[in-house]
Amino acid sequence: MTNSSASRFPANPPDDDLRANYDAMRSALISVNISRGLYRSQSEKRGVVIAELQRELQELEADLGNEARAKTRLHAMNSRLVEVIRELEATGDAIAEAVEESEQQSGFWLVRMFQRLVQLSQQWRSVKAKAVEIASEANQLGPEA
Repeated sequence: MTNSSASRFPANPPDDDLRANYDAMRSALISVNISRGLYRSQSEKRGVVIAELQRELQELEADLGNEARAKTRLHAMNSRLVEVIRELEATGDAIAEAVEESEQQSGFWLVRMFQRLVQLSQQWRSVKAKAVEIASEANQLGPEA
């Protein structure tokens, strides 16, 4: 199977050469058709490979997008959790301070200290509720995060 060009064949061959030219042109046509079929087959295979690679890239892009969104959500929850921990520490310190002050006081100051302790315990519970909410959100993210 050789690559033949159309210029190789005369436009008006002599009668004696008609059969030889016909056979050569037919052979060239068969060769070109075979080559065209091979090229088309290879082109289709490349198309399938390219389509598969594009699909995989789209899946990867989607996965990376999901991962980025999950990381963003986790970062936001971590920021909120740090804030809650700071509030818990501040509230715990305030409770300890109020208890220490109440040990030194008597009478009316004790009632005031008790009121302050009640207020601090309510604040403590509120902060704990925030922590529970954040933990619940983290559980909803599941293991893929």
